[in-house]
Amino acid sequence: MSAAVGAADSHQAAGRHPSIATQSATCSKWMLRACAALGIALAFTIVLVWFPRGKDMWTLPIHQIDAPSHYYSIRKLLKHGLPAALHLLPNDSYYPPLFHLLVCLLIKACGLFGLTLNIFTGLNIVWIISSGIAFPAGMLLWCSYFLRGVAAPYRAALSVILPVLAVSCAAHPFWMLAAGPLIAYGLATSLLPYLMYASLRLIDALVKPEERSPRSAVCWALVNIALGLLVLFAHPRIAFTYLVFIAFFIILKLPWKVIASAAGALCLAVLMFAAYVMRRDHGKDYFNPSSWFHTFEPTRSVPDALRVVVTDFLPGLPGVIMAICIVAAVLATILLSGDRRKDGIALLASYLLTGLVFVCSAAVTGPFANIVTAAWYRGETRPLTMIPLAVVPLLAFGASCMLPGKTVDDGGGDTGAALCAHASAWKEYRQSTNASLRRVIAVAGICVLAALAVLANTADPTRAALTSTIESNVSLDQADPREQLTRAKYQVLTDVKRRVEPDAVIISDPMNGSMYGSALYGMDMLYPVYNPMDTKKGKVFGDVERAFASGDADLLLHTVCPVETTYAPRPDGRTPSPKYFLTMGPQAPSLQMFTYKAQYYPFHDRSLIDSYEHSGTLIKVKDYNSLISRDQSWSLYRFACR
Repeated sequence: MSAAVGAADSHQAAGRHPSIATQSATCSKWMLRACAALGIALAFTIVLVWFPRGKDMWTLPIHQIDAPSHYYSIRKLLKHGLPAALHLLPNDSYYPPLFHLLVCLLIKACGLFGLTLNIFTGLNIVWIISSGIAFPAGMLLWCSYFLRGVAAPYRAALSVILPVLAVSCAAHPFWMLAAGPLIAYGLATSLLPYLMYASLRLIDALVKPEERSPRSAVCWALVNIALGLLVLFAHPRIAFTYLVFIAFFIILKLPWKVIASAAGALCLAVLMFAAYVMRRDHGKDYFNPSSWFHTFEPTRSVPDALRVVVTDFLPGLPGVIMAICIVAAVLATILLSGDRRKDGIALLASYLLTGLVFVCSAAVTGPFANIVTAAWYRGETRPLTMIPLAVVPLLAFGASCMLPGKTVDDGGGDTGAALCAHASAWKEYRQSTNASLRRVIAVAGICVLAALAVLANTADPTRAALTSTIESNVSLDQADPREQLTRAKYQVLTDVKRRVEPDAVIISDPMNGSMYGSALYGMDMLYPVYNPMDTKKGKVFGDVERAFASGDADLLLHTVCPVETTYAPRPDGRTPSPKYFLTMGPQAPSLQMFTYKAQYYPFHDRSLIDSYEHSGTLIKVKDYNSLISRDQSWSLYRFACR
């Protein structure tokens, strides 16, 4: 009764003095902005503190399967400019360029002020900003859609907590820097929440009576197009993740004609994608799903995969608390969502579909799992990034169902009612529970989420292990001398850089670590990545491998000597550039998962190399055997091209 009288008095005071309501609304906006800034700053601090330490992290490449591709792409853009953005791969095929463009722009901008920034530092800075600022800010923006109508004090508290929860588990962004690293896909994931928020606003502009207008619909459509292109420019495959989260909103909220049109567009896109994949990776039986990903091995058991889904990949006590919070959010979504039931069902369905995709990607084999996970390359790493995207908005929505709304607590009058319309279950809950108890429940819920955010960031062995892994993958002091980049291999590549001409092309098995010659110094390695494809201009790779394996000196010189790459073409365009061959040990153990590693075996055939040396086809330039054990032979040769 007293609460109702207080609300009525506030409403009457606002009617007599409109400026009071205006000042209150302005104050609330500034409070929300300040809390949002604080939450993003805390998330940024968490990412920054986690980032691996040591000077090598800023001056040396990460030794992982995808890292050379990123360094190569950055160097190619620096050398050839923006026109190279659409054909970054060594075979001149498309590779998502946005992250690499951002690094190039940063390096160029620093150059304007007389600062020299190497590509390793540039990559780290862009990763930290995109992961520590863009991602938590985007998650908060997306979650804010589900917090409309929550009383300002509680929404302010959630604005601090939600960005922190977004970066609390190891799944994203931390895992992306250790697995591959998946730089381009990680950036696309960090940008995706902005697109999803814009998509929800577009849906509202099309179907909600209070927000429906042609002007609003056109504006949000343009924003969606711009953000969609930006996200696809970061990584096209993120479109499948986008569908996981937005499809249920489309199905539940839009008219059936729009749904049918969207389904038709989706089917067309799937057919086009299938045609592209079949053309790019030819020679496979795409109509027999059981034969897809024949080398796949589960990385987790089914119970462990389910644990990851229900705990947001958090360990121990934080994981238990997270599971309880998710259960509470699910119950609130089912029982208290009221007129927003469609939003709640869409979020819950997206969470369940995310769980299905992850469990299939990590723990299940067979044709069904192959089909479900094919869009994410069948491994668990990319689906793992989807879990925070599914969990954090679900928590936000569950909290919005349980927390007091504006119409009760902040004196906002009809403005709060317009933003948050609650149906019978929620109204009964609010009417049957006194204001004091509601506040106690609200404060208790906020405190639990705050405690969860603190616990998740004070002791997470998974995140700590990722830091150690990255630090070890940057160090030159590797336990196994055959690994991708060791101190001895670094010395060899440094010496090779000093000896060969600036436009020389160097042939070597990339899997022995020679591909880091491109990453470190921009040397023109014919194989600057471990998996150059044979499409477009990639025919040269197979031609060189077969010619080298033939034992025919004339065929080898006829094939190798004319080779020019798009990475470092001869300035005059006429005189062939010098060609070299580098032996630098066997293939690295950490790259043995590569299915087609046998294509480089001829480059390790000692008898074949000796025969080419004896015939004068290969001329030894430098012997590096003093750096290694007796059972290997490392040397730099020059092809006897005329």
